[in-house]
Amino acid sequence: MRLIATCLFICLLSGRAPAQTAVDSTLRVVDSLYTSASYSLAELEARRMLENDLLSDSLRTASEQWVAFSLVAQGKTALAKEHFLAILRREPSHELDPILTSPKILAVFNDARATLLASRSKEADSPPVKESIPPEGITFRTIVFPGWEQWYHGRTPIGPIFVGAGIATLGSAITLAFLRSSAHDEYLAATTPEDIEAKYNTYNRYSRTESYCFAAFAVVYLLSEIDVFTHNSAVTVSPMPARSSVAGSGLMFSYALP
Repeated sequence: MRLIATCLFICLLSGRAPAQTAVDSTLRVVDSLYTSASYSLAELEARRMLENDLLSDSLRTASEQWVAFSLVAQGKTALAKEHFLAILRREPSHELDPILTSPKILAVFNDARATLLASRSKEADSPPVKESIPPEGITFRTIVFPGWEQWYHGRTPIGPIFVGAGIATLGSAITLAFLRSSAHDEYLAATTPEDIEAKYNTYNRYSRTESYCFAAFAVVYLLSEIDVFTHNSAVTVSPMPARSSVAGSGLMFSYALP
């Protein structure tokens, strides 16, 4: 088992070694092209390296740097700055050797660093964007049943209270309507005076209670409508400087209905 593991490790190393050798060889070619003032060819070879998705961060930084160096040498400082920015975004602490690097390249690199720092400072200073929440509005739920609109928008406990009161009053009124109808039929079927009076009293009690329940439901419905409209038409008051041609200062208030 140990022999198999050793063989696998050797195979992995032997697989990686040619790839690493190829990358190192390409870097030496880029260095040689840049040194011989073949800047466009050096840029091309460095860009080819960047197309390799398996590059490590350090090799990618080295390739980006050679592209930037070659672009500066060709006078394309704006493009070179973008590559320096890519390096600094990946590796903010990256530095160039001030002795071995030309002043022109250092100037572009420092400009890229200043741009990155300014953008990050601006992002830190800018206030967080607040999500704009649209007003709830008034929908068909307001008309269909009391409290449904409030409950739908998560307004508790006012929504469930209106819904419960509406169900209780309307349910009672409908139940009493059936009882009243049955009592009315029994009243009409009564024959003796005592039975007629008893049946009429029952019918009259159901009728009055039914009216009270419907009236109570109407009150609940009206209160729910008022609550919805007042909640969606809240008055906002905001102080603002008073504009006047007279010397002095003051405050005025603006009222706005959403």
